[in-house]
Amino acid sequence: MPIRRWTRPLAGVLLAGTLVACGGTADDNVGVFKGVPDVAVAGSVSNDLTIDSADGATLAFAKTELTAGTGEIKVTFNNKGVVPHNWVLVNPGEEDKTVADAATATNFEAPNSLAHTKTIDGGANDTTTFNIAEPGTYSYVCTYPGHYAAGMKGTFKVVAAGGGGAAPAGGGAGVTLDSAAGADLKFAQTELSASAGNVKVTFNNVGAVPHNVVIVKPGEEQKAVDSAVANAPDFTPSADTSLAHTKTINAGETDSVDAQLEPGTYSYICAYPGHYAAGMKGTLTVK
Repeated sequence: MPIRRWTRPLAGVLLAGTLVACGGTADDNVGVFKGVPDVAVAGSVSNDLTIDSADGATLAFAKTELTAGTGEIKVTFNNKGVVPHNWVLVNPGEEDKTVADAATATNFEAPNSLAHTKTIDGGANDTTTFNIAEPGTYSYVCTYPGHYAAGMKGTFKVVAAGGGGAAPAGGGAGVTLDSAAGADLKFAQTELSASAGNVKVTFNNVGAVPHNVVIVKPGEEQKAVDSAVANAPDFTPSADTSLAHTKTINAGETDSVDAQLEPGTYSYICAYPGHYAAGMKGTLTVK
């Protein structure tokens, strides 16, 4: 895709003097509340979810109900509004306490929540990954001051992944990768791991310059870079020089790619001119 000239403010810049980057995930299994179906219809739910805020200054989520299967769950939150928002998962009945705790916390994040994104400005996005082992019903809220009280909340249902909510058949997993902030030419994560099979890589460009993600076999990095340089202005390699790659995206944008990977060790790089040479690379271990 053509790289646009930078004529607009960078998406994802937080309010000056008020917000700084922060976030969190829940790595352990979280508590559950019974009361949802124990069996999910195969293919009816996904564990890779996206939720948006309402547009403009409306204090609401675009969706007031989400459903996922048990296991690892990834939620990507897109702030489509004009004021800061976040997405916070809590146990039912703990909404008020969570919001009150967040009011005195850095960036209004919820330190005692089950999972939460960063507090982000309009046009930005953030992703959180967490694990729920058993079916249950939860609440999600925005803890930015006044937003939950105005109605920015929803219901999050987790059903048993009876073939439709866990990892894709044949193994596989989803991984999320961010660029470094600003103009740093590197990835925020230099080591990733996934299960063999279909691996979905979601890349968030939180930097200030264009980036992409290219998955290659070790030793074939430069070949992919050379191919990408020849493919201006997209700067993505040809199919025979990489295993998979995202688009080249600008700051504040996200792109995903699916790769069929066998057990082994792979490299991921940014093939935009000069970025790999500057050290924008990492290792993906597939088991």
